[in-house]
Amino acid sequence: MQDIDISRKYFYEFFSKAFNFIDEYEFKIWHEQILVLAQKPLEDSLMGDFKNLCECDFENFKSEQNAVFFDFSYVNVPMSASFYDEGRDDGKMKLQACEIMRKSQFRKNEKCRQSEDEFGFLFAFMASVIEYDLKIAEQLFRFVINPVIDEFIQKLQIHKNSKIYVCIANIMKVFFINERAYLEIQAPIKKEGKSIADEALQRLPYEPRLPTKFSKTHIEELSKL
Repeated sequence: MQDIDISRKYFYEFFSKAFNFIDEYEFKIWHEQILVLAQKPLEDSLMGDFKNLCECDFENFKSEQNAVFFDFSYVNVPMSASFYDEGRDDGKMKLQACEIMRKSQFRKNEKCRQSEDEFGFLFAFMASVIEYDLKIAEQLFRFVINPVIDEFIQKLQIHKNSKIYVCIANIMKVFFINERAYLEIQAPIKKEGKSIADEALQRLPYEPRLPTKFSKTHIEELSKL
């Protein structure tokens, strides 16, 4: 693998853990990734964001993750690509993700209840497939991640309970600018007015689909055939 693809894989692993419920042991691994990435931030403007992430602990991370994504007392940040595309979960983005996955040698572990188009799962899949098939990785980014990632990042940045996730979102914003440049893919044209996701979120109360209290995905759950 080229150095740039190794770096991409590492960032996707880092993002994946941020959007999956992780225990204290996995948080330590994630925190070690932060320390490595902080040594060479994508640009100097992110140094403060990495510093804040280096200083966060498991309890603060777990509390904020719940407040941003799972707390029904406030509108959550939707976690599926389909929601940003259609205003609902389990839409055509999930079908796209499943179709692309079938082209690869990976399959979702049957024990994993997370949808294939949830960002935690998508990032884990990207980290895995980059190592084996860059063409499939490019398709996943072009057709599933690229059309919706900007609004997801924006939602993370403006959520009232987001402090740690603002830092993660700032890093993601710069990373995906670079990702588009590397893959030679244009950002989607931003439409005027309220987005489909915003229209859906106004139909309160909005509750995300949670088949269990928490669903989690690990890189190793993307098993080969």
